[in-house]
Amino acid sequence: MKTLWSLILGGFLICVISSGFFDRAYALNFGTNITVWDNQGNTNGPGDTIMNYDGTGIGWEDQETEPDTLQSEDWDLEGIFLNGTILSLVGQWDFINGEDGASSSYDNDNDGKYTSGDIFIDVDSDNNYDYVFDVDWTNKSYTFYGISTGVYINASYKSPDSDPWKIDTTASTLNNLGTGTLVAGVDNSLGFIGSSYHNYVTGFDLMPIFNDLGVSELDFKTHFTMECGNDEIEGQGTAPVPEPATLILLGTGLIGIAGLSRKRIKKSA
Repeated sequence: MKTLWSLILGGFLICVISSGFFDRAYALNFGTNITVWDNQGNTNGPGDTIMNYDGTGIGWEDQETEPDTLQSEDWDLEGIFLNGTILSLVGQWDFINGEDGASSSYDNDNDGKYTSGDIFIDVDSDNNYDYVFDVDWTNKSYTFYGISTGVYINASYKSPDSDPWKIDTTASTLNNLGTGTLVAGVDNSLGFIGSSYHNYVTGFDLMPIFNDLGVSELDFKTHFTMECGNDEIEGQGTAPVPEPATLILLGTGLIGIAGLSRKRIKKSA
């Protein structure tokens, strides 16, 4: 019996590991950089020689803040990543704690800080947002909503197209699709230039959209900015429904285990 349970546990672990569950849940594997240009800069396109107003890298976001804003890495958003259905944000901006020293005229909530906003999702390319991660940055958690009617809180000091900053949950008509938790930290090996450290936050799961729309593949755009709007970042990608092969692996493993169990029973008889 001990051998049988060892085989069952081993088969289960093989299926789980093959599915990429541990990669998705624990490892810092952010996947593909899906950042796209935000249409903001000193020129009609990327390549301006003025540092931080037209950056470099994917989406030209590396070493870039928006025109007429502070040219400082404290405000720099670097990339949006997609791994399966999980979104991640990377930047020298402190996603969790925000930035101290906010001028009262630009501090929307008068808390002495500029803080991170929510993450908005557009799934039908009409430039209207269909879903939002309403983020509680202090507690590293979020509520995921479908947006029926959206009322948005805009960035206080903004460049064109930086808005919105947050969803107004009291004035909007929203469909609660679930909650989630986040993992945040610092990584020094993501390949961006500038300072040696980069903040990250990961765990924004798009899976509720698949359940809501009944689709097996999702084309989407996403948007994020901070309270001041000194920098914004946008991404565009395609997310598949996660690992249909996992079910095949699991089913095959269980069938094999069932066959082995039947043989053992016959031998015992």
